[in-house]
Amino acid sequence: MDCAQSPSWHELFPACVLRDVAPKSPAPLEAPEAAITKALEEAGFVEFARSAAAEGRSLTLVVNDNHRFTDTHTFLGAVIRLIDGSLEAGHRPQLRVLVAAGSHLAGADERAAHEQTMLGSHRDRIAELVWHDARSARDMREVGHNSLHRWMVEGGFYLACGSMEPHYFAGVTGGHKTLTVGVMSLASLTANHENAMSSQVRPLRLDGNPVHLGIVDALADLEDSGARLLVVNEVLVDGKMVAVTAGHPVEALHRGLETVRECFSASVSEPLDLVIARMTVPLDRDFYQAEKGIKNTECALRDEGVMVLEAECRHGVGIDHFVALLREAATHQEAVALVKARGYRLGDHKAVRLRALTDQRRVHVALVSEGVPVSVGEVLGVRIFADRAAAAGWARESLGHGPSRGLLVEGAGSLAVEVLLEPDAAVIR
Repeated sequence: MDCAQSPSWHELFPACVLRDVAPKSPAPLEAPEAAITKALEEAGFVEFARSAAAEGRSLTLVVNDNHRFTDTHTFLGAVIRLIDGSLEAGHRPQLRVLVAAGSHLAGADERAAHEQTMLGSHRDRIAELVWHDARSARDMREVGHNSLHRWMVEGGFYLACGSMEPHYFAGVTGGHKTLTVGVMSLASLTANHENAMSSQVRPLRLDGNPVHLGIVDALADLEDSGARLLVVNEVLVDGKMVAVTAGHPVEALHRGLETVRECFSASVSEPLDLVIARMTVPLDRDFYQAEKGIKNTECALRDEGVMVLEAECRHGVGIDHFVALLREAATHQEAVALVKARGYRLGDHKAVRLRALTDQRRVHVALVSEGVPVSVGEVLGVRIFADRAAAAGWARESLGHGPSRGLLVEGAGSLAVEVLLEPDAAVIR
């Protein structure tokens, strides 16, 4: 899908008042590694690392996989140079890396490419590296109410690197999520994600959000088991680091919320007729990931409005559990009943909420992608088009011939949109 050669969305909707919104980028940090180093120093990392070495324990670095963009290489550089510059040889902890893949699966080539990107010249300093496999029962251990990767139950020292941005059901991402959901067993991860069916979940909401509260409980269980936890949270816009926080997972999260809101939120005064949500790497890899762009922006649409999602989806639909549910349940009521009857499975929340959008709210949804077969559209309840022009023609027909108002959302995977019923309504609560 060559967007550079396609007509612009503004050209394709000449009768629509189409407003552009995108993540807003403050000036990038001039020296990202120095900023991470300073944040780590202020968070007491040197003493943290010294204690790990004194107890003869490894320092476990928990990092994101390639499904979420995080500047892990710069993070590792800051950690290694801070340790080397602050602790004498023989008093430095051994470093090991746990890749928090969540439920994601990656082939050997994909893993090798990601390892090269994040490790680079630091590879020789990493004593051991493993990828979390949520489906590997032999690698799981019970921690409180959850089952996590066996490394997490050793009562050791853990430093996670996460990226902070809105998440459509966890509220906000970050190292707190890397340390928990990222390394959970499939069963525990599924139990956490089942809470995404709740009406209390939405982008940028933490208070009362059952998914977020489950993550906080998992952190507490880790600490009760003896784990010592620190995180570094990077705020990245267009691949450039604009802010860093570090410290205890919950405290570091809350210190970064204002910046996240400044960079990744937009508002409209009332629901619109049209939303065009454009996805970028890496969340454009498949429909399962790209559909986050719908969840981040759907509240900006009026009932019976039009949603157009533009995503490459080079890996097709992605995880197929939610497609199976959609194939069996043509309506939202049927989807809810089916989940209740057989129990929640990973991905069901996406299916149920997509049906709520297209069935309950009667929103017309289109996907612009060459990676998803047109035939799948009937199952999804989504019209699929290979190019913008065809999708725009369909959308104009759905909108009718009267004047319309719309929103073009660039980077919809990380930008959350809300309708502000009051001028001073808070986005983060």
